[in-house]
Amino acid sequence: MNKIKEFFRDWSIFEKVWLVFVCSLMTVIWFINGDTPFMLVLSLTGSLNLVLGAKGKVAGLYFAIINSALYAYQCLGIPLYGEVMYNVLYSIPVSATAIYLWNRNATSDGEVRFRTMTPKLMAGVAAATAAGVWGYSELLKYMGGSFVFMDSLTTVVSVIASMLYLLRYSEQWLMWVIVNALSIIMWIMVFVSGDTTALLIIVMKTVNLLNSLYGYMNWRKISQKTAK
Repeated sequence: MNKIKEFFRDWSIFEKVWLVFVCSLMTVIWFINGDTPFMLVLSLTGSLNLVLGAKGKVAGLYFAIINSALYAYQCLGIPLYGEVMYNVLYSIPVSATAIYLWNRNATSDGEVRFRTMTPKLMAGVAAATAAGVWGYSELLKYMGGSFVFMDSLTTVVSVIASMLYLLRYSEQWLMWVIVNALSIIMWIMVFVSGDTTALLIIVMKTVNLLNSLYGYMNWRKISQKTAK
C-alpha cells in the first residue's frame, strides 16, 4: 500500500481522475460492444502506457511492450502489415531500451529529464518523415497490404515519434497527436468495412489523442523544471 501511495505522490487530482476515467471508459465501451477479454487487455494496456507515459513514469513503458505485442496480433488479421512490423520489430525493442535510458537520465527523486527540440532538428525530422512515408507506402503496395498510404503514414510517423520518445524530446507528443488522428480515420475505415471490433480501438485512439496533448504540455513543464 505504501508503494502505491508513493507512486501517486506527485499526481494532481486531475491526473488521478484522468487515469480512472480513461480505464473506466475503455472498460465500459468494451462491455457494451461485447468484445473478447483480449480486446479489453489490449485497450487497457494501451491506455495505461500513454497516461503513465504522459506523466513521465517509466512504468508506462512496461505496458507499452505488452500493448505492442497484442496490437500487432490484432492488426495481423486485417492485414495492416505496416502496423504489425512497426510494433514487433521496432516498438517493443525501443520501449525496452527506453526503460534503461530513462532510468539513467533521471533526477535523484526519480523524475526523468525531458528535452525540447531546436528548429533545425524539427526541419530535419519533417523531411525524414516525408521521405519515409513515400518509400514505405511503395513497399506496402508491393506486399499487397490494405490502406497502404494511411498504413505507411501512421507507421512512419510512429517510428520517428518513438525514437524521439526514446530520446526524451517533448515534441514527440505532437507527432503522436498526428498518429492518433490518422489512426482514428484508418480504424473508421476498418469499421465501415465490417469489422465491429474496430470500434473499441477508435475510442482508444481518440482518448490517446487527448492524452498526447496533455503529454506534450506536461513534458515541457518537466523539461523546464529539470533543466534548472
